[in-house]
Amino acid sequence: MGGRTPLLVLTFSLAVLSIKLGISHGCRETERKALIDFKRGLHDPSNRLSSWVGEDCCAWEGVGCSNISGHVIKLDLRNSRRMDPYEDCSHQEVYYLSGFMGRVPAQLGNLSTLQHLDLSWNDLHGFFPDSVTKLTSLKALDLSGSVFQDGFMQVTHISNLCKLQILCLSSVPINDVLANLEMVFSGCLRNSMEELDLSGTQLSGSFPDWLGNIKNLKSLDLSSNSLCGSVPASIGNLSLLQHLSLGSNDLNGTISKGIGQLKSLVDLDLHENSLSLSEDDLANLSSLEYLDISYNFIELNKSDDWIPPFQLQSLSMDFCQPKPHFPKWLRTQPTLDELYLSNAGIKEAFPNWLPSGLRYLYLSDNKITVRNLEGLQLYENNLSRVIPNCWKTSSNLLLLDLSSNKLVGGVPDSLCNLQMLESLHLSHNNLSGQIPHCLKSCTELATLDLGHNNFIGNIPTWIGESLLYLKTLSLRSNAFTGSIPQLSSLPSLRILDLSNNNLSGTIPQSFGDFNALKSAPTYQCCYFNNDSLYVEDMWLFIKGSELEYTTRQLSMDTLIDLSNNYLSGNIPEELGNLHGLRSLNLSKNYLIGQIPWSIGRMKQLEVLDLSRNNLSGAIPSDLAALNFLNHLNLSYNNLSGRIPNGNQLQTFTDSSIYAGNPNLCGPPLTKNCTLNIAKAGEEEQNEDSSKSRMETLWLYTSITLGFIIGFWAICGSLLLQQTWRTSYFRAIDNMFDKLYVMMVVTVAKYKRKL
Repeated sequence: MGGRTPLLVLTFSLAVLSIKLGISHGCRETERKALIDFKRGLHDPSNRLSSWVGEDCCAWEGVGCSNISGHVIKLDLRNSRRMDPYEDCSHQEVYYLSGFMGRVPAQLGNLSTLQHLDLSWNDLHGFFPDSVTKLTSLKALDLSGSVFQDGFMQVTHISNLCKLQILCLSSVPINDVLANLEMVFSGCLRNSMEELDLSGTQLSGSFPDWLGNIKNLKSLDLSSNSLCGSVPASIGNLSLLQHLSLGSNDLNGTISKGIGQLKSLVDLDLHENSLSLSEDDLANLSSLEYLDISYNFIELNKSDDWIPPFQLQSLSMDFCQPKPHFPKWLRTQPTLDELYLSNAGIKEAFPNWLPSGLRYLYLSDNKITVRNLEGLQLYENNLSRVIPNCWKTSSNLLLLDLSSNKLVGGVPDSLCNLQMLESLHLSHNNLSGQIPHCLKSCTELATLDLGHNNFIGNIPTWIGESLLYLKTLSLRSNAFTGSIPQLSSLPSLRILDLSNNNLSGTIPQSFGDFNALKSAPTYQCCYFNNDSLYVEDMWLFIKGSELEYTTRQLSMDTLIDLSNNYLSGNIPEELGNLHGLRSLNLSKNYLIGQIPWSIGRMKQLEVLDLSRNNLSGAIPSDLAALNFLNHLNLSYNNLSGRIPNGNQLQTFTDSSIYAGNPNLCGPPLTKNCTLNIAKAGEEEQNEDSSKSRMETLWLYTSITLGFIIGFWAICGSLLLQQTWRTSYFRAIDNMFDKLYVMMVVTVAKYKRKL
């Protein structure tokens, strides 16, 4: 034995060395050739297999090799751009062009060591090759989305793959009765299969008992087929089952007690059937986290004291038939993240006990009342569709916040029935159309936030005429057109945001008449009529970023934002009357003229942004008096002269706030005002001296010409006499010669001086 030990060690070492050498030279040659043949059988419009060159096929895209043997064990060629049937044609074209087309090559069977094969969501067709039966090491096979001409045969090919654990044939048109597949799964697959996806495969017939024999099954998806009848009790034999999806079938009757025995079940999907279900059927499902029983005849609120054994994260009960009340057992689900109760026949008031951690809440098409509510906040709940048109005049609702959802359509007229409404938040949705005229009847409104939608038309004039209690008006990021209406009659308005629209015309001079902005703001709590406090939140764009403001911040802040429109004309000097304004943003418009000196009287101003306009002239030195100013932007205008310094302006060291004004000078810019002013003075002095000398020259020239003209006038009559004619011309020639010489000498002298 002692002599054999070194020999065994040497043999083992050589074996390991040979394996390492084999790996260093790339994959096995026979498998490399099989992959090349496989590639030739496919049409690759996106050139995904461009890396399939060279000797080392283990480095090719989608190919995985064993670190020990060097054999190809994984081939992942799925089309990652899975097509959504609701996407437009341009997106579908991207889907097709990113996948493979053609038949599955027979050379596939030469990869005998393959363990994982994924060809899903490609445009594969023709006959599925018999050679797949050679892949005896296969553990996972995904052919979802393929269309094979032999229909049922591609399933029978896999019956002898005794190591197969995962089989996905979603959307492959098998088009057969589910019971006929028993011969496939009655052999060795019955013991190996753990995940089976036959969704959307056009299966029909009743739910067979033999499925209960696949004892190791952890996931079963038979959704989107035409299965009928009831679910047999044999389903209870799948004690390891964690995911069961039977949605979108024609199942009916009561749920068998077998489902109630699936203690490991985490996800149960029964939507779009005609099933009945009670609390007793779920009594043992302690691991359940996702439950979808929508579009059934299921009632899960028979007993007000029922305490479920599970803690759900998602519950869908759309189009079920519960009592006209919110299920009381939802109180016991603090982990609930998604709740779908659309069209569920609910007719009671909205409860205040729903789980606080809810992120997605769907309640459309119910008859939920808000009679006893003063505040309804459903922001950031992924609400979709249109705003329900069911608001009653009798409601005591004071606060309605539906912001940051996915609401579409217009504002329903019934919303105007909320005559006591003080705060309306509909921002960050996809609402469209014009602001309904009937909102003028909501005269108690203090906050109207419609920003970040698709509203069109002019800003209604009745806002400034009827909503006299308005404190906050935000219409930012819509598609409003026309001029800014008269709003200065709103005595309490402190936040006005009309930015990011298509407004034109001038800034009204009356903007200097906002009474609430003429003095420093004081803190005011927001209360309901019965003195109960409510908290509201709102997004404001300040200092270059959008921030969420709470009730206290909103009560203290004052803001006017007209940026990113098509406003023109001068900045009204009357804005200087707004001594309590904290933020003024007029950037990205077409404003002209000088910056009004009166802005220096706005002592509370913290933010001033006049960038990207056509303003000209000097920066008023009065801005130095703004002691609270901490954000200034005057870039990209036509401003000129020295940048004022002193007080708060000395703290602005970022030169970019003055960029795009080539005629500005002084700190923080590098352009020196002293040299430029001295040079400009010298040029002005030279210009004045030259001008003086030219004026003197023209004076002498004028005198000379005047003399000639006067002399010609005096002597003109003598020219008519014959006796004088000869003497005259001789004398005038002599005189002209002398005058000409004098003018030439004078002009030459002044040219030298110039």
